[in-house]
Amino acid sequence: MKIKISNSLIAAHIFCAILFPLAARAAEFNPHLIISDNDLTAHQAMSVKDVQDFLDSQKSGIGSMKFTDIDGSDRTAAEIIVAAAAEERISPRYILVMLQKEQSLISSKNPTQKQLDWATGYGICDACSMDDPSLQKFRGFATQVRRSAGIMRYYYDNVQFNWIKRAGQQYSIDRTTVTPQSNATAFLYTYTPHISGNKNFWKIWSQWFTNFYPDGSVIKVAGENSIYLIENGKRRPFMNKAAFVSRFSESAILPVEQADLAIYPLGTNISIPNYSIVRSPSGMMFMLIDAVKHPIASTAVFKTIGYNPGEVEDISDEELSTYTSGTFITTASMYPLGAVIQEKKSKQLYYVKNGVRYVIPSADVAKANFPNKKIISLDLKQIAKFEFDPTKVVSFRDGTLLSMKGSREVYVVSAGKLRLIPNDNVFNNLGYQKKNVIETNEQALTSFPLGEPVTDLVGKTQVAAR
Repeated sequence: MKIKISNSLIAAHIFCAILFPLAARAAEFNPHLIISDNDLTAHQAMSVKDVQDFLDSQKSGIGSMKFTDIDGSDRTAAEIIVAAAAEERISPRYILVMLQKEQSLISSKNPTQKQLDWATGYGICDACSMDDPSLQKFRGFATQVRRSAGIMRYYYDNVQFNWIKRAGQQYSIDRTTVTPQSNATAFLYTYTPHISGNKNFWKIWSQWFTNFYPDGSVIKVAGENSIYLIENGKRRPFMNKAAFVSRFSESAILPVEQADLAIYPLGTNISIPNYSIVRSPSGMMFMLIDAVKHPIASTAVFKTIGYNPGEVEDISDEELSTYTSGTFITTASMYPLGAVIQEKKSKQLYYVKNGVRYVIPSADVAKANFPNKKIISLDLKQIAKFEFDPTKVVSFRDGTLLSMKGSREVYVVSAGKLRLIPNDNVFNNLGYQKKNVIETNEQALTSFPLGEPVTDLVGKTQVAAR
């Protein structure tokens, strides 16, 4: 069942998708890691329908063509690609990238016979002629697709041969020392022994098939200890467990490939736990609450908060600059650490910090954002003592998965916006878990501006929506 929020929300979603296209992220080519072995061997990554939908979305000429396969049967390009991928246990995504890298067959609307005959460049070396009689056995779209998939499987099955490059060994390629970090990367250099050609492969792969994680995502490569927060297109490493657990639970971690992690430039460290008091190089003290730094007005105020001098941590100006500036904490501040209060009669929830109260639109928000804070029940007269700020609604943090009660449609909060996860493919490909989806009400959802739907491909919407 599709979510029914309101016509205005749906219209706003479409409006935002038109006006705010997904910003391109700068990613740097790493010659030592082009793609992972999991990427290259994911032979079930796309079905025939997925490949056909992808070709159609690119307006590729081969999408409407049929070819004679090696067994004499006439098949579509999508059928041949998926069949070759399944037989050789090589990803159909790899084949699609090779078709584009070698002969621009994905972007060509009217490919020439030469493009089709030498679709993946199999059997053609720098000094070879396509007219060489000895190479004609490699001619033909189906043969090229199957041979290019087959040679990668051959590399995996015979990696012990010295002429096949392998992970962990150093090679001089175009006067550059390259140490492949995956066998997939080594095999790409075996197939195309040039950095420029493999950089082109990486550009196409990154454009089409590299996962994109929304701001607020917590990611980790399997088998490694480092955990990162994606923020403003960068990966910010948590430097210790306390810094992580004061903000997230382990269930929030999304498993990623090393190649996916590598596309994010390294951001500033996250080394200070939430609700810490820190001292800047100038001697100014701040309390850090979520992404906000609250200056502490004086030593007298510090003493009233209940911390001791040994709990103050030094922080660099660079890391301090990642926090936005908040209100001063003074001796008159009520609840400087923040509190959740509820009006006894109406049951309306508020978050109070430094004497100012903000609306909490639902109990789901209070539970998700402040799991360790006991709700304080007050009457209307007591609540009125706190200054009210109607311009800010306390809502779910970035990275939170949301759905309206009774609906199967799921959103993620990213950069303060609500972004639709369009289908189960995207949800699963990004490593999300159903148990982390919070069911909430319409008021909580509509408190967010709408952003673009989430995609698991850089710069591309999911082409196989179901």
